[in-house]
Amino acid sequence: MEKIQSLRAMEKAARHDIRIMWLTDELKPSHQAIKDFIDRHLVEGIKDIFYELSKYLVDKENINTDIIYIDGTKIESSANKYTFVWKKSILKFRDKLYKKITKTLKTLNDRYQLEGIYFPIDESYELSYLERIKRFLEKEIHKHSIKFVYGKGRRKTALQRDHEHIDTYIEKLKQYTKDLKIMGNDRNSYAKTDVDATFMHMKEDHMRNSQLKPGYNIQIGVSDEYICHLDIFSERSDYKTLIPFLEGYKDRYGYYPTYPVADAGYGGLMNYRYLKFNDMKLYQKYGMYSKDTHDKKRINDPYFTHKLIKNGDDYVGTNGDRLKYLYKNNRGNDVYLLPSGKRKEINKENIGYQKEVIKNLSSPLGIELRMQRSIQVEGAFGVLKTAFGFRRFRRRHTQNVRLELFLVAIGYNLSKYHNKRYRITH
Repeated sequence: MEKIQSLRAMEKAARHDIRIMWLTDELKPSHQAIKDFIDRHLVEGIKDIFYELSKYLVDKENINTDIIYIDGTKIESSANKYTFVWKKSILKFRDKLYKKITKTLKTLNDRYQLEGIYFPIDESYELSYLERIKRFLEKEIHKHSIKFVYGKGRRKTALQRDHEHIDTYIEKLKQYTKDLKIMGNDRNSYAKTDVDATFMHMKEDHMRNSQLKPGYNIQIGVSDEYICHLDIFSERSDYKTLIPFLEGYKDRYGYYPTYPVADAGYGGLMNYRYLKFNDMKLYQKYGMYSKDTHDKKRINDPYFTHKLIKNGDDYVGTNGDRLKYLYKNNRGNDVYLLPSGKRKEINKENIGYQKEVIKNLSSPLGIELRMQRSIQVEGAFGVLKTAFGFRRFRRRHTQNVRLELFLVAIGYNLSKYHNKRYRITH
């Protein structure tokens, strides 16, 4: 509540701030004692504390958890922004390594051709295969009693050179495999000093050069001005965070919110399917929502998807032209031939969801929810960033970053509760 995030500032407050001295019964813990307490108890227990407090506030304040306003923001990590690993670079270097391995194997095949020994050559290689080659070379070195030599003026044998090459290839391939494993399938980068942080575009771009910085994607859900749920992701896109976010909400509260309201970054076919399957309402914009509802040129287009009429396998435009069905492409969309010879992709299921979204958001309830979303959840981020000074994490790695976010959110909720009580009683 007091926006004190530094451990040394907490130590100072416990010695000089009479309110905190009363809370601690005049104990004066050092910053190291506070850190030990956080590491031993809060890292694992902070999540339970946050949701116990949230459930208390839900009951005490009669919070309507049927409606939750969802939004995300990027918060910079404390990682070094100049030490990074890029997936494209790793894949490029790995391909070059495969070519070097192939060249070495061809040399070995030429050398052992008369002995009937052949090393299979491929476009890519596994670590286990290179390690078998290394063991073979070690046996050859032992059989011929070859001693490794180093230094200027000392000639290495061909076996020693090959052994050193294979050993280097193994170490590099191990590192590339480790890097790709850390990034997984959904990330294209990570920071060396905080492997859970992904390089992202931040809203604060002081240099105006679209610089990428290591950070985390913070998602919060707000109901009646209180943060009721939150999570942290290394994924840059908000779209892929909605399903795990709502699943986390269900795990903690035992039910899904009826009205999860979100902006255009969350709307899409997979998310709409998930929401409908779990009986949640579609109050999430999609990427082309603004154009589909406000762009007169687009709306008056005779081939505007939302106004097409189904006729057998084909569609008919508002001007009477027929869009002939051709085939279903590999993305699951139906492809139609326009009279002009151009082709148009249509996903009937997705169009149905989009029409429902437009209808919902155009209703009086939808207009109210849209307005409240921009006020409540974006207002919460504004308070966290400005009043609490929460623009950059102090800790590293997901578990510690999540601890920091939960502590700030607890302070935000307590401050909100205190302010509301103060306004009511005074």
